[in-house]
Order: sequence, then structure tokens, then C-alpha cells
Amino acid sequence: MLAVASVAAMAQVPAAPTCVVDTLSTEFPAAWLGTRVGALTVVSGDVDTPSERLTAIARRLHRSTRFDVVSSELSFRPGQTVDSLQILESLRRLRATSLFTDVVLEGRRCGDPSQTDFAIRTRDAWSTRAAIQLSAGGRSLLSIRETNLLGSGRTLSAGVEETYGRRALSFGLADPYLLGTPIHSAVLLRSYVDGRGWQWSLQSHERSPRDTWRFALTSAQLRRFGTDIARNTETDITRRNTAFTVSRRIADGADAAYAIVVGAEQELTNVQVAQPGLVLGAKAARRKFAAPLAGLSRRSTRFRSVDWLVPNQAPAEIPIGLEGEIVGSVGQESFTRNPLAHWDAWIGGTALLSSGVVFTADIWSSGYRTRDSLSNVAVRASTALVARAWRGLWLVRATAERILDPDPDVYALSTIDPMLRTLSPASRLAERALAVSAERAIALYSSEGRWALEGAAFASWSERGRTLDATGTPTRNLQAAVVGIGLRQVSSQPTRAPLRLDIGRTVMRSNGLPNRWIVSLTATPWISAGRTRDGLRAAVR
Repeated sequence: MLAVASVAAMAQVPAAPTCVVDTLSTEFPAAWLGTRVGALTVVSGDVDTPSERLTAIARRLHRSTRFDVVSSELSFRPGQTVDSLQILESLRRLRATSLFTDVVLEGRRCGDPSQTDFAIRTRDAWSTRAAIQLSAGGRSLLSIRETNLLGSGRTLSAGVEETYGRRALSFGLADPYLLGTPIHSAVLLRSYVDGRGWQWSLQSHERSPRDTWRFALTSAQLRRFGTDIARNTETDITRRNTAFTVSRRIADGADAAYAIVVGAEQELTNVQVAQPGLVLGAKAARRKFAAPLAGLSRRSTRFRSVDWLVPNQAPAEIPIGLEGEIVGSVGQESFTRNPLAHWDAWIGGTALLSSGVVFTADIWSSGYRTRDSLSNVAVRASTALVARAWRGLWLVRATAERILDPDPDVYALSTIDPMLRTLSPASRLAERALAVSAERAIALYSSEGRWALEGAAFASWSERGRTLDATGTPTRNLQAAVVGIGLRQVSSQPTRAPLRLDIGRTVMRSNGLPNRWIVSLTATPWISAGRTRDGLRAAVR
């Protein structure tokens, strides 16, 4: 009897519900559509390194990303109906933060088929990064940046930079959610021997390329005054620039969202730099004006997947197609009472030429126009071809820049090339620049498809045209070829810039250029990172 009763009791125990688990990959699971969002959990994984000992040290130094940082990027909440667009855009935002090397979304349905519980599994990226550039007699740089301060998602940076004997200290802080609001804030202070500069910005946190509204408030101030008897120079610089813009989406195309941009900007520029020899532009620049601002932006809404940036990675999305923003203002210059126009533009495109080849091209332009002249004009372009190869990648990059009638405090071109600034450590300014590089990288170590340590061999050609030397006397064209080797830490996330260590040596060079070793530690832009017009760049990224 006892045995029979026991069996009967066991028969009355309900069976455990069967759970079905799906993971979001290249295709959105059809079973999630039409269901209700149930429980939402975040499973955070800490950083990892190539060795267990280094990993243990890293995890003692690194604080895991907090739950509220992850949840702030999500557009879906418990109780809502599953919206595939909101979920995909939430994951893109998480990956774009560069806080993680891996972001995976799992959906679980247990018992109730109308409800899906979601778990977001993340793996933190190592968030402390340094940049080092050494060049005897030229420009040296040492900076350190923590991009996930105590797991808060905030960025703290500090650095020291020396350019031709002039040293500057910098300190920066950025908060992606100021006081718990969806506002990205940043501030940067630069302290010079002869003055100080401030930059700060407030921008709406982007939720989607289809955001109805966006805003940005950026401001910069610079005051420097000093005399250098040894170099026979005198500097008197006052700059104040403030711009406020609001974007309103006006149309959605098949592949892009369009928005109008309106706002206002104010500028005061009073710059006088007395120095020996020739200059490319005027020895003084004076501008004072306030004007309304208007423009147009285009944001891509089409995405494609790549799965070969690091070995065995999960598919990662990149935006495909043409993007950009162009704004301009027209007002009266207060010193001369003449009309003055200012423009600031960026246009870029990304194409997946084949399943293993990505091509990007970008162009930036800014400057001023009066009735009969252009001033402080800068145009730069960058193209890159990233191709899958055996155990690694091929990367071919070309960058170019042209400036016209620059302000006298403009000292150097900003073309992307860690070797370029070492070509002429005594030069003060170049009017145009070109750099072409090719490298072959091979994975030496890979961590579960999240990131890889690569060894690379590279060759580059750099040219600077109409360059004035330190005395401002002869104008000359400088050219050099560099070969070298390096290490790369490459992430599976296309928005996370690789950390590069390069050691190079000049093999061909113009007369008068030194034959030296070049060492640089930098984080260079990657497939879809840092693409915006200059006036929208935050003070700290």
C-alpha cells in the first residue's frame, strides 16, 4: 500500500516546463515575434587576457560594467511586445560603446509561449588604454585613458604633449548619461605654459538612425599669450566658438533616414603669431560673428554582417551605404562689416565589396568664405580597404589633406598616419599631405572569437608638400618610405578601434630628413568608428 501511494503521489507532481532557447545571430528568431518581453537579465563577464596570471591581475584592476550602463542602452522593457527593430538597435548601441568585446542576446520561452525572457551576456573589454608617440626634436605624446571608470561607462583621460618645445597637459572627463539623463557630456582642459584651453559638449544620446530629434551643444575657448626669445616668436591667441544644433528627421528612404539641421553659432577669433620667416597664411586672423546655421544629414539604416575580423567570431554588423552631414551659416563679420560664410561637412560611405572585403571612404571639409576669398580651409580624405586573408587581414589605407590660407596658429596637418609627423620634426607647417600604407596582419592569439592579438608587417609612403621649416625659409617637398613591424589588438566589434604598437625605420627619404627608428602606440580609426563632422566631435571620446 505504501509503495502504491508513493507512486500515486509522484504521478501528481507536474512535469517541469520545457524551455526553448534561441540566440540572436544573423537572422532574427521568428519565434520571438509577437511575444511579450518577460524577465530581462544581464550576465556580465569580466576581461580576459592571453594568460591566466594576467587575467587574474586584470580582473583585480578592472570593475565590471554596471547593470544600469547596459540597461540604459536598451529600448525594450518587460511587458512590451517584442519589436525586432528595437532589439537590433539596442545591441548595436551596446557594441558601439566599445565597453565590450562580446554581446550576445538569448531568448528563453518556458511554459507560456506568449512570453520571451531575455538574457544579455556581455564580456568586458580592457578599458585602460595608452598612446605613445616618440619623435626626436618633433612631436612627442604620452596619454592614458580609462573608458569605463569603475564600471560606470565614464571616460577619464590625462596626457602630456610636446610639439617643437611647447608642452601641454590635458585632462578630460566624459559621461554618456549625465545625471541619469540621455545626454552625453564631455569636458577637456588643456594647460599650456602660456595659457589654457577648454572644450565641452552636450549631445543627445543617439538611440537609432531614425531618431526623430537630436541636439548638440559644443563650445571651445582658448587663450594663450607669451614670448619665446630663443625662437624669436610672440603668440597672442584668443578663440571662442559655440554652436547649438537641433536635428529633425524629415524622411525615411529604403536605405537611409534624412534630417534637417538648424541652429546657431558664435565665434570670436583674434590670433596674432609673430615668428621668423615665411608663413602659409596671414600673420593675423580676426573674425567675430554670430549667425543662424542650417544643413542636412543622411544616416544609413542598412546593415550587413562580417564574421572574419578575428578568428571564429560571431557575426558583427556594419552600416552600409552613404552617410553624412553638411551645415553652413551666413552672417556679418563684425570687425569688417562684410558678409562671411562658414561651412562644416562630412560625407562617408561603406561598401561590402564581397563577403570578405570592406571598403570605406570619407571626406571632411570646413572653412570660411568672404566676397572674394577663402580662409582657414581644410579638406581631408581617407579611404581604407580591409580584406580577409589566411589567419588574418590585409589593410590598405590612403589619406590626404589640403589646407588653404590657414590661421597663423595652425601648426600641422592631421592626416591619419602615425609615421607622418616624424618625417620633418623641424617643420612648422605643410600645405598638403599624402600618406599610403599597406599591412599584412596574422593572428597570434585569439580569445573565443572576441578579440585577437596580431603580428603585422607594414610599409608606408608619406609626402608633405610646400613645407616650411623651423626658420620659415625654404619651401620644400618632403617624402619618406617607412617599413616596420607591429602588434595589434583587434576586436570583433567593428566600432572598437584597434590598439597598435608600431616600430618602423625609414628606407627612403628626402635630403635633410633624419634616418631614425620610429615608435608609436596608437588607437587608429576602424571600419565604422569616429565618423562625424568636425563640429560635432565631443571633447572626449
